[in-house]
Amino acid sequence: MDFSYADVSIRAVFDASYDAGGSKRRKFSYFLKDAIEQNANAIVTAGAANSNHAKVAALACAEQGWECTIVVHDNEDYSKGNLLLMKMSGARLVFTTLEQVGPVMDAEMQRFRTEGKHPYYVYGGGHGLPGYLAYYDAAHEFVQANRDFQPDFIVHASGTGGTQAGLIVGFNQLLPHSQVLGVSVARQRARGEQVLRESCDSLSQYLGFEVVGDDKIEFADDWIGDGYGSTSPELFATIKYFARKHGLITDPTYTGKALHGLKQMIDNGRIAPGSKVLFWHTGGLINLFEHTQELIK
Repeated sequence: MDFSYADVSIRAVFDASYDAGGSKRRKFSYFLKDAIEQNANAIVTAGAANSNHAKVAALACAEQGWECTIVVHDNEDYSKGNLLLMKMSGARLVFTTLEQVGPVMDAEMQRFRTEGKHPYYVYGGGHGLPGYLAYYDAAHEFVQANRDFQPDFIVHASGTGGTQAGLIVGFNQLLPHSQVLGVSVARQRARGEQVLRESCDSLSQYLGFEVVGDDKIEFADDWIGDGYGSTSPELFATIKYFARKHGLITDPTYTGKALHGLKQMIDNGRIAPGSKVLFWHTGGLINLFEHTQELIK
């Protein structure tokens, strides 16, 4: 999808999947391959009720015939579409606080081992080397398929930083003039940049590349509001504007925040007129439906 906003050319690409898992479906396929190679037959992971990653993990395990535990750091509210799909998949849902996620995941790993299973541990958000590699490969796929479009900026929703790390390392190799701008959906900048730096270094070292410079690490936390899942009238206005103007549908948990950040960066001059922008839509549309009233106003 190509369109423009305030004299900036934008190409939107979509990580589409039948379950609306988006980027998490792409990333989890790499974790699943690694799990199979390690003879695993169960998964333990974590996420909030709105988590695309946790939903994808639960459905992928159902497809494999594996048992799956999702440690949910949220309320048991099945009006949230992703949590409903986790439940429907047959995953074991263990509800706890964010602070207790690590210990509860460890306990679930031990429970599986006691039962004779071979569990595979996946950090929340699909954070880890397989996830970074998924988006390093995705950058290569984009460049090969879009030789007519060399973006000055790549803008996307950034959570735990794995998607962004893969894109940074991939585009730095292929289109070094391009800048990957991660719009945070939850984390503060200091923590986000720290984890992003570590992730980029880990991927670069694995691939045998020189680590990317600090100027390539850009993680914007200007639009996180009160944190993960928080919204604002301005965010909904941006989502509705681009839906009506260009038929571009985004959700307020993930891609809508990235699109709002993109709009603001164009409006404030961070992205100059005449620039070419790749907006990487990472999925999450199911999260739209719990905000019906705000979106139909």
